[in-house]
Amino acid sequence: MENDAKLTSYNTFTFKSEAEMLLHIKYWDEEGDKVFKLLKSKGCTRFCYSRIWNKKGLFKTSTLLEYKNAKAFNDCQTEIGKMMEKLKTDLKSIKVVFMQVEI
Repeated sequence: MENDAKLTSYNTFTFKSEAEMLLHIKYWDEEGDKVFKLLKSKGCTRFCYSRIWNKKGLFKTSTLLEYKNAKAFNDCQTEIGKMMEKLKTDLKSIKVVFMQVEI
């Protein structure tokens, strides 16, 4: 399988409780297809949302995104910024720590 992605970003989300994490997962289950469709139109070639299971009592999820090129990355980051503000408003009861690692 050939991968043409030029840029990749990996993001982790840390939650204070399992309930907050599950609400965030539910949100992505419901909105994920719509989000990827928008990002795909901007040059995102892959989107993956996962729960991180590596430590008991730790509540984390992650996203992996791949982009065609630097312009696609920048265009998607603009859209992601808008989505994150909406997400914070929609899920205002969640206090999530957003951490982004770009590769």
